[in-house]
Amino acid sequence: MPSLQRTEAIARRQLITVSSIHIALDLTAKGDRFASTATISFTARPGGTTFVDFAGKRLLGAELNGSPLPTDSWRDGRIPLPDLAADNVLVVRGEMAYSGDGEGLHRHVDPADGRTYLYAMSFLDAAPRWFACFDQPDLKAPISMTVRAPTGWTVLGNGRFSQVEPGLWQLAPTPPLATYFVTLVAGPYASVLDEYSSPRAAGPIALGLHAKQSLADQLRAEAPDILEVTRIGLDAYHDLFAVPYPFGDYHQAFVPDFNAGAMENPGCVTLRDAFLFRGATTDIERGTRAGTITHELAHQWFGDLVTMRWWDDLWLNESFAEYLAHRVCADRTRYPLWIDFGINRKDWGSVADQAPSTHPVAGNGAADAAAALADFDGISYAKGAAVLRQLAAKIGDDVFLAGLRDYIDRYAYGNAELGDLLLSWARAGAGDLGGWADAWLRTSGLDTLSARPDGTLQRRGDTRREHDLAVAALAADGTELDRRRIRLRGADADTGVRGSLVVPDAGDETWASVRVADGLAGLSSISAIEDPQTRVVLWNSIRDSVRNAELDPAIALDRVLADVADEPSDLILRAILGFAADQLAGPFAPLADRSARLARVAATAERVLAAGEPGSDRQLIGWQLLIRSSADTARLAGWLAGTGLPPGRQLDDELRWSIVTRLALLGDDSYIEPMLTRDRSAAALNHAARARAGRPGAADKALAFAIISEQSRLPAYELYATASGLFPPGQAAELIELAERWFATMPDTTRFRRSWALGQVLRLSFPVAVGTPDLLEQARRTLRRTDLDPLVRRALTDGTDQLERVVRSIERYA
Repeated sequence: MPSLQRTEAIARRQLITVSSIHIALDLTAKGDRFASTATISFTARPGGTTFVDFAGKRLLGAELNGSPLPTDSWRDGRIPLPDLAADNVLVVRGEMAYSGDGEGLHRHVDPADGRTYLYAMSFLDAAPRWFACFDQPDLKAPISMTVRAPTGWTVLGNGRFSQVEPGLWQLAPTPPLATYFVTLVAGPYASVLDEYSSPRAAGPIALGLHAKQSLADQLRAEAPDILEVTRIGLDAYHDLFAVPYPFGDYHQAFVPDFNAGAMENPGCVTLRDAFLFRGATTDIERGTRAGTITHELAHQWFGDLVTMRWWDDLWLNESFAEYLAHRVCADRTRYPLWIDFGINRKDWGSVADQAPSTHPVAGNGAADAAAALADFDGISYAKGAAVLRQLAAKIGDDVFLAGLRDYIDRYAYGNAELGDLLLSWARAGAGDLGGWADAWLRTSGLDTLSARPDGTLQRRGDTRREHDLAVAALAADGTELDRRRIRLRGADADTGVRGSLVVPDAGDETWASVRVADGLAGLSSISAIEDPQTRVVLWNSIRDSVRNAELDPAIALDRVLADVADEPSDLILRAILGFAADQLAGPFAPLADRSARLARVAATAERVLAAGEPGSDRQLIGWQLLIRSSADTARLAGWLAGTGLPPGRQLDDELRWSIVTRLALLGDDSYIEPMLTRDRSAAALNHAARARAGRPGAADKALAFAIISEQSRLPAYELYATASGLFPPGQAAELIELAERWFATMPDTTRFRRSWALGQVLRLSFPVAVGTPDLLEQARRTLRRTDLDPLVRRALTDGTDQLERVVRSIERYA
């Protein structure tokens, strides 16, 4: 099915206006098909011609204004609509297929109990896989539904469903929605129901949490924290936006096999069910979940109530939700998410912004929906959020929020674009922001900031960008001696800060790479620095310097292992020791040195484990990292048998699977099948898939490679798990030939794989760990192909860039 071209979307929007969409579904038939009837009312310029999007398995019939349309006119996912009237009614009846890739109407049969669960994912262009529609973001319309489902099921959607008779559900018309927001959640879901009330809200808001029955205990256990974060988010956004929550009930469904972290469907957010933790959990995981909950809640206003016109402005959704979620969680919950933003999210975005595939935050010129999806990355999220944080500092928080309120009020239930938002800020008192937008939103890449002991702050990059930041001077022991705020304009500035170690952006408030004098050689301890944001900046500087071959990974590893065990923040500890295990002892190490370097990481994880209080988050983090890095198979097997466990700790199935997976990677796969007998969950199948893919035997590798390189009926998550386990760094020397086959085979998986799943499998399986010059040359040759799908090209471009950085670093520091 061809991707919708922007020119086609503009032409269709100029021709028609959609008044309403009614979707009738029958989900009671046996097998892998269901019936869908879409009735679309729309106005048009009389005599015009357009098309409707339909990606069913069989077109059963289509009528325009009472006249049948020829079923054989349906081609490439489009039904032509000729000779339109001023007022039109289109009825499209189709036989549709349930999906197994997390898009369209996805069906999951829970291996734990055999129950069937459905949910719909319409992003980015998957809506036509379950109902006919004019699938573009600027043709919003009210949605109503009639759903016939098996008796005893729960049915949820973008508004309140009513069961009018057993198994027959009706959804009253919603406010206008873009088609990519439309969802349906149906099945024998377990539920926790509650209510939110506030003087700011239009009335009481029904709250619902839902998950499959095999996760009912986890849902009930986690519900208090989830509901508390949801209420805090609703309070915060009512204060920030001064507009009541606009979509009636607010459901959050934790669904299986979900591709993304979550999806902001108005009134019925879908989230991956891994957020209902099956094992011992730290505040880091709960903080990540809190960020996701508040992110999707922010979308109810920013994205759902006001929606971008075209995918170029996807950042108007994601950057704002990212910024607001971290702001709300940091200000109002117990989760320190600005630390998470710096050490995790900004690092993700920084890698994307330094890759050849980098792009501006806004206005990327996406010619079609597929190209826009390829640019859905850390720039859209983390860089955009950092840039918004800078803007709030530049124009002041009051003006920043007043502009957002003007924007939401003015374009509610409609569509808008970047220029509209800039005008809203101008009306609020920000003045002309055209220059700011050109410098920050319409350029790519990031500046590099460094400071000399004499206080001179130097910038390499685009001098049009203003940086509002703090500069701090540190003593050799990490004590902060001085700190001042400056606004950097031009190439360099005198900060007035003097010291042997001067740190630019000490509060981690802007978007830039940071370098410090002598590569931190004069600093005895990063962990001793009081400000966690300054520590984030310095750790990120080390990671970035390694990736750019400015710092020997062996020296970086020495620094990490000498320092990180004393890091006060669990968030930072886990991220940086994880970086040591996955990168410094992995792809950035020569093949012959990897096992020795990983053993040093394991020794540091042992220190963290031993120093952690029994039952504490720190102890669990140390244990989890030790399991990932240990080569002591006897000890690992002993833990699996329940002997020698850390004080105050018990095994759960998630920890067991971590040990089983590590043992399989080390060559002992005898524990996989017994664990599957013990744990019959969908999560267990995913763990087993990863463990099998990690086995070192040639036959096992060939089997795993066949799963990702050939058409497979495996659920999406088992496919992803197989992809992620195929090329572990410790086996790289034996996997060179398989990596060469990867480049010869994987680009052509477009024959049977599409959209999200296509890109995800390529990214997760890219053999960056096999970091040889010959493999890099093969990657470059593959990129020179002229027939690559945009998602394939993007995954190859990013993977090849990582591979090139690995090879360059190893060659420079060998």
